[in-house]
Amino acid sequence: MLRITIASLLIVILLSCGREASRPGVLDEAGLLSKEEKKRIGRIQEVLLRDLDIELRTVVLKKRAPDIDLLAVQIFEKEALGSRTKGARGILLLIDPAGEKVRLEIGYDLEPILTDVFVGYIERKQMVPFFTSGKIGPGIEATVELIAAKLLEAINEGDYQPEASPENRPEYLSGGGGAKASLRVNQPLKTPESPNLRDLFGPQPTPLAALEKYKQVLKLHIKAADLGLYTPETQRFFRQWLVTDAQQENALKSLLKAPPAEVIILGDRAVIRFPVEQREYPPYFLRRGQQGWMLDFATMNRAIQFNHLNQWHFRTLEHPYMFGFKDLIFDDNGFPHKPSR
Repeated sequence: MLRITIASLLIVILLSCGREASRPGVLDEAGLLSKEEKKRIGRIQEVLLRDLDIELRTVVLKKRAPDIDLLAVQIFEKEALGSRTKGARGILLLIDPAGEKVRLEIGYDLEPILTDVFVGYIERKQMVPFFTSGKIGPGIEATVELIAAKLLEAINEGDYQPEASPENRPEYLSGGGGAKASLRVNQPLKTPESPNLRDLFGPQPTPLAALEKYKQVLKLHIKAADLGLYTPETQRFFRQWLVTDAQQENALKSLLKAPPAEVIILGDRAVIRFPVEQREYPPYFLRRGQQGWMLDFATMNRAIQFNHLNQWHFRTLEHPYMFGFKDLIFDDNGFPHKPSR
């Protein structure tokens, strides 16, 4: 799914940090973000600081920057980004709509993980598609999601320790690590769609076959919303949503690493579920039509959300797929648990 499972899972912050920021979370000089978007992004930044020891700053410029690379370094050092962390762990997301540029500046201690190659990839395949379509707020959130996913991967592999304090803190917080990309705001992208895709990616004979076919959709970067593999409601949902290559590649990477799943079927509905203790792998919902099984991402979008650690939970238990979770209990935040014996 796009915002939830294709993406790799747009960060939804449920708990406030409980700590006041020493500077505004978002500086939107151009006035492109709504009040709610600024509030959401600010909360994301505070939780990243609390849980991953990352200080993120988002700046949207009103005037064209003569040199966005130089300006990024100047802002980084002037605001001492990373000084609130245990090391030089700052990130600056600088957006220049008038100059049609976007820049990510990375602090010294994050450069081995958020390399120039990775940052450039995120900008080209994630930020630019969102920003070009005028979706500045969602683009920032989706970008932060992929950055957080990269950091969580580094934590799991032992390459990053949020609680550790570097012995030798660098004199400067940033050495120019990062990348920039070009963009044009409010210029909707045109994605060619082949009429044959609907038939090539149609309903499947089993729920697991449908999930396997979906992996092909991700691998081939197919953006068509009207695939027969999707329920009609999902097709309508996807027509209103933006899909990027980065989201699809991140989702495919997650699915390829996923543990064996179980399939629970009741009538014309099915749930594909992974081990409950591995919450980075959300369940998938499917419906069976006359031609076979289809993925129901529309209901998934309404029912499932993720926290900043990429752990899924239900935003509501009022949906038609709860039959697949009768052996579990859910806490007040909708997180699943095995009942104690």
